Amino acid sequence: MRQSTSPDAHLNPEGLRRSGAVVALLAAGCLASCLTGCRAGPDAPPKSDPPPTDAMVATSGGSVTSAAPVARWWEQLNDPTLNALMARAEASNQSLAASLASVRAAYAALGATESELWPQIGAGAQYTRTKTNIAQLAAAGVRVEPYNMYAYGVGLSSWEIDLWGGVARQIEAAKATAEAQADMMRDALVSVRGQVGASYIQLRTLQAQRAVLGENAKAFRQTLDTVQSRYNAGANTGLDVARAQAQVDAVDAQIPQVDAAIAKSFSTIAVLCGANPSEMQAMLAKPAAIPSTPEVVGVGLPADLIERRPDVRKAKQQLVAATAAIGIAEASRLPNLSISGNFYIASTDLAGLGQLADHAYSFGPSLSLPIFTGGKIDSTVRQQKAQAEGALAMYRNAVITAVGDLSASVSDFVQAHESQVRADAALASASKALVLAQQQYDAGVTDITTLLDVQRSKLDAENSAAEAHGALSQGYVALGRAIGGGWDDTDEQKAIRQAQAADKNEDRTEQKQETKP
Repeated sequence: MRQSTSPDAHLNPEGLRRSGAVVALLAAGCLASCLTGCRAGPDAPPKSDPPPTDAMVATSGGSVTSAAPVARWWEQLNDPTLNALMARAEASNQSLAASLASVRAAYAALGATESELWPQIGAGAQYTRTKTNIAQLAAAGVRVEPYNMYAYGVGLSSWEIDLWGGVARQIEAAKATAEAQADMMRDALVSVRGQVGASYIQLRTLQAQRAVLGENAKAFRQTLDTVQSRYNAGANTGLDVARAQAQVDAVDAQIPQVDAAIAKSFSTIAVLCGANPSEMQAMLAKPAAIPSTPEVVGVGLPADLIERRPDVRKAKQQLVAATAAIGIAEASRLPNLSISGNFYIASTDLAGLGQLADHAYSFGPSLSLPIFTGGKIDSTVRQQKAQAEGALAMYRNAVITAVGDLSASVSDFVQAHESQVRADAALASASKALVLAQQQYDAGVTDITTLLDVQRSKLDAENSAAEAHGALSQGYVALGRAIGGGWDDTDEQKAIRQAQAADKNEDRTEQKQETKP
């Protein structure tokens, strides 16, 4: 037997209300699904054009090539002490520690921004005791005695449906900001390692010059003794003795200046490595040779420079964040759809909290559209566009600066390599001249003036050779910094592990504090 259905059954007000609510929710969901992919505002500019192939100066002598650069450039110097200093600086440098903390904070902020895509649901309980002190109600027989109210439930805070991609733009900006912060950490790592390398080479150069002064002071004293002996024998004049003595005093006067510079280098390296100067002095006091650079250094292609230099990468991410901020501002002028609701059980006694009949709920969407804001939204959009234009200019400037740095560093390194070759040749000639001058002086063929002049020339040549070796190594360090060397994926992964370990330690510390009585 088929059951008949009355048309009036569809006119039930409760059914209409429920059906309308369902239809409204389904419509809101469909609309959200269709429009969530929309994003207000412009997208970030496409990848910048690579620098021209002639951005670097032409190399000479084959000391620089377009081969792929070595990220850990200091290892090519084959100096175990320098490698140990790099590891110490990475672990203890406070600037790097601050940069790593900033990266952790930026990625935590990204996580907080991403949570805006999801509804925020909370649970709570409430107790109130109420007394109505109204004489008229009491006279009318209305109960005005104190009563208790117990309630508990869950609530959905106002959940904004991301119709126009405003939240997506916020996430895009937060992600770009976090990546820019990571590039700032990479830039700090490149800077610290470059400073450690430059300071260490400066120290070894000073120690080499100190050794040159010491050896020449000893040789000059031997010459002074010879001149003094000949003066005592009547073969020389007092002027010859005075000139020999003046040369010894001139060398002795330079030694304290070099010693002071060496002590300053200990302090500089100590700060970079997060150590005490006395500790660095004990580690580095013994002189060692100036690190020798590779014969050929690869600097890569100009097109790869913008992807390798952390400062350029940072500027690019800041441009992405600034562009996304335009979309955030644009989305504020469009309709806003949000959903809120709650479900709770309330009763005047504790026993009623277990009765489902005592439940209550509210749920529904809301739609809002800004009509008049006094020009605030338009002004905010213009502000974000202006900031994006500034970020674009900073990005372009970072690319130009990177190309200029690399070009200058290549030129300096090539010229330093040529200077070293010539300085070594000059030292060889000066050494040969000194041998001949000493032989002629001992044979009485030449006078003391010639010998002293040749000795000073030999001292100058040795100092110049030490400076040239140091300048070449310094040029190698500067070249490593200019190409963006000093960081790789291994360093980034290590930093992430350190950040995760720090977060875990912080969580364990908080848990221990919470469990304490």
